[in-house]
Amino acid sequence: HEDDTLQQMVHSIHGSVLPDVIYGETAIVDKDRHFLHMRRLSAPEKLDWKSFKQGMLVCHQAFFARHTLVEPYDLSYRYSADFDWCIRIMKKACTLHNTHLTIIDYLDEGMTTQNRKASLKARFRIMAKHYGWISTAAHHAWFVLRLIIKPGQ
Repeated sequence: HEDDTLQQMVHSIHGSVLPDVIYGETAIVDKDRHFLHMRRLSAPEKLDWKSFKQGMLVCHQAFFARHTLVEPYDLSYRYSADFDWCIRIMKKACTLHNTHLTIIDYLDEGMTTQNRKASLKARFRIMAKHYGWISTAAHHAWFVLRLIIKPGQ
């Protein structure tokens, strides 16, 4: 995002124990890297694996995991492997730190955006795997209602 983003991230950590995951916000930019808007879903103050019931609140590009927690993506989720990966990492993490910084610039039209329908189906399967079918169906009913009530969000 900025030339000194990594330095700012390090300075946001207080205490002597490094967190298992460091995360932050995402700015949406166009192909010329001009700022368009902040990502619709914002990083919560406190993040854990259950937080993603509300959707992918943190982009994987703005999600830094301790190397001992990292594992391969499940590539059977072609467009949503990052969603599953973040949940699996958070299940193993003890400490997650919100930097309160915009960490990355994300191109408005990425692979997931271009393959939205396939991505949404995969995310539903991922949520059902981690949170159960009933909880996932209930959350998706809320997502639809939220789009009707607040279409711009």
